[in-house]
Amino acid sequence: MRIGYLYSRYPVLSQTFCDMEMLELERRGHEIVLGSMYPPKTELRHEYLARLSAPIHYAPAKEQLEAFARKAKKNGRWPAELIAQHERKYGPDYKAALRARNALFFVDLFEREAVPHVHVHFANRAAHTGLFVKAISGIPFSVTAHGQDFMSDLGNDELLREICASAQFVAAETDYSRDLLAERCPESAGKFLRVYNGLDLRRFPMPPEPEAQAQDALRILSVARLVEFKGFDVLIDACAALRDCGVRFVCEIIGDGPLRGDLEERVHRNDVGSQVRFAGERSQAEVLEALRACDLFVLASTIDQRGASDVFPTVIAEAMAMRKPVVSTTVAGIPELVAHNETGFLVPPGDARALADAVQCLERDADLRMRFGYNGRVRIENHFAIEKTIEPLLERFRSCLAPAAAR
Repeated sequence: MRIGYLYSRYPVLSQTFCDMEMLELERRGHEIVLGSMYPPKTELRHEYLARLSAPIHYAPAKEQLEAFARKAKKNGRWPAELIAQHERKYGPDYKAALRARNALFFVDLFEREAVPHVHVHFANRAAHTGLFVKAISGIPFSVTAHGQDFMSDLGNDELLREICASAQFVAAETDYSRDLLAERCPESAGKFLRVYNGLDLRRFPMPPEPEAQAQDALRILSVARLVEFKGFDVLIDACAALRDCGVRFVCEIIGDGPLRGDLEERVHRNDVGSQVRFAGERSQAEVLEALRACDLFVLASTIDQRGASDVFPTVIAEAMAMRKPVVSTTVAGIPELVAHNETGFLVPPGDARALADAVQCLERDADLRMRFGYNGRVRIENHFAIEKTIEPLLERFRSCLAPAAAR
């Protein structure tokens, strides 16, 4: 099976779930033709990406895109009517003409490579471009919608409904997000399916059972982009509460983002600089090493002012695969991943005191940490291994490609 993949930007350090999906497809013998509108913002790469066979085709500079547009206007492939409709309906911020120019480049790529179907990750400008790819070429597309992409980034439910109506199917990474999509796009509800993000457990060999022994200090780890809905302000306040309770701990935060300066100032105001450390961006191998070394993983996910949130943080699944107990929140699809009081604790979002109490409970009970860690690993093996989670997606791909194969 040959299939196109289209992204707004690829690769992105935080989007390991996209990498795992494509690597699993290639492992099974399928061929990927990979396109991205923009290059990555950082030169840091996860080591495992060296195994991805598909080269990345980036949309060219403006001058080359204009050449595609001029050619399309001459041969009748310029989607003038659709551009005009989108400019009227959605306004200049949605850059319909630019989406069309980008689409022409990817149409040229996918037609040359004889791609019968394109899958788009994220219901954002890439999905908008996929809509134009279909309008220009007739190549059908599907979408995986994740969370903040359709919750806030796209910013227009009417456009979301148009994208879903045009797509062959729309995957959502949790039951929560699938149901939310159905609320926003009820006429397309029959197209939605849940496809959990999966882990390649060959990259997460079963860690040895940790020894139940006293530590000099509890080692807390949190990994995410430093953005509002990751709740790092709540985590820092919880660290201050732990310090006030006499808990001995260190908290390492891996990741970077626009709030780093504000969060560092919060650490200073809370006087927890000796306990909280910002490690910056790290490769996947370095993240896994940090997971091996920690005692528990914490992610204080919340809902930001735009209504965006975590939906299914893959790093929590990675922590569970490494036999680490988890403390997180009841936001969105996290309860579908973390079984409360079985693999970790879930607390209300934004509640620093409850977060600190959950951490302190695990700090006091090494046996509980080990039990939660073991249960978490078993849960990942049973429900979130990539070999299992990818099956619904593969079934839909086969269904979409069957008519093309028959022709």
